[in-house]
Amino acid sequence: MGMTVDHMERARRAWPYLAKRALKNLPPYTYKEVCAEIAVHWRAARYFLGVIQRYCRANGLPPLQFLAVNAASRLPGRGCVGSPRTDAAQQEALRTIYAYRWPAEAPF
Repeated sequence: MGMTVDHMERARRAWPYLAKRALKNLPPYTYKEVCAEIAVHWRAARYFLGVIQRYCRANGLPPLQFLAVNAASRLPGRGCVGSPRTDAAQQEALRTIYAYRWPAEAPF
């Protein structure tokens, strides 16, 4: 029998890393970097970041998931709702993310 993957639990583990980056106005993680922090393969990023995306959208919060980006483009992937397509759009999104007072632990 296969193991069930808990994307919610992974999102809860990733949240503090993303929140800390936001609160310190640090540049985004690459997908590989944020996945290394929570010890999962980078291909899993879309699933746990999707949990964070849905939470932020449902609660009117800035898109915290934009603090994880493609290493080459330095932009969030196309799977991100409203993902910035230019560096200028990403910088504008980051300003709103950095301005928000994020809780240190995942609120879900």
